[in-house]
Amino acid sequence: MNSKGGLQMIGVAKQVVKEYRSSKNPIIKFSITTLSFCWNSVKNIKRFIVDTEFRSILLLQVFNSKNVHQTTPLTYMDRYPTIFSACRDYFIDKKDLKILSFGCSTGEEVLTLRSYFPNAHIVGADINKRSIAICRQLPVDNKITFVHSSYSEILKHGPFDAVFCMAVLQRKPHYIAAKGISSIKKIYPFEKFEKQVIELDGLLKEQGILTVHFTQYSLMDTSVAYKYEAMGNYNQGDYRSPVFDKNSQLVNNPLPQKSIFIKSKR
Repeated sequence: MNSKGGLQMIGVAKQVVKEYRSSKNPIIKFSITTLSFCWNSVKNIKRFIVDTEFRSILLLQVFNSKNVHQTTPLTYMDRYPTIFSACRDYFIDKKDLKILSFGCSTGEEVLTLRSYFPNAHIVGADINKRSIAICRQLPVDNKITFVHSSYSEILKHGPFDAVFCMAVLQRKPHYIAAKGISSIKKIYPFEKFEKQVIELDGLLKEQGILTVHFTQYSLMDTSVAYKYEAMGNYNQGDYRSPVFDKNSQLVNNPLPQKSIFIKSKR
């Protein structure tokens, strides 16, 4: 049988399963549900074995769920040029900068930051060990360091003049939007977001900048908001996913959330 014939058979099988799943016969319905569960389990086991990215994400969710925010490692070079340029201009006369890329994924953000801050010490941190292994294969200079993301490990390299946390503090944004979910208390509670912001605040120098961009919550709702002033009008106006308040409830028609903050107080 050729591949085209195989695909056709799979298509027919899926249609049969779909029809029988709505059967009123409890035995048929149970059998189809069980068969579907077994089939999906086999697919996921196969994917776990052959797909290193899928495996790394699944292991994170199982063994380190309390520290995981966004699980998708999607990234690319110069993703936020307007924000990076504004931060570069803020530090135009400052030397010996220390910068943290929190949730650096596979390193493209760190490489981008090097082009904006050619002399800075840059630390890239990520909780995904596969991503950090990829980062450590990159051809970087000796003022760039990649570390596994834990507060104690990052603190060894701080404090920092700038912390970039880009598209990290969110969870399943596209799924939540597609399903029209109005509360993410069980998916990604505000308290988890706030705890991470407090930790990032502890890594940042006074008059440093904390950039929290593409997130489901606002830094200004956290307990450390009084320390910060928004820099300019840089915001996540192009963020198309829903945002939520400190009770993890959907905000209807929200104003664009500010992204760059200056730490004006300790």
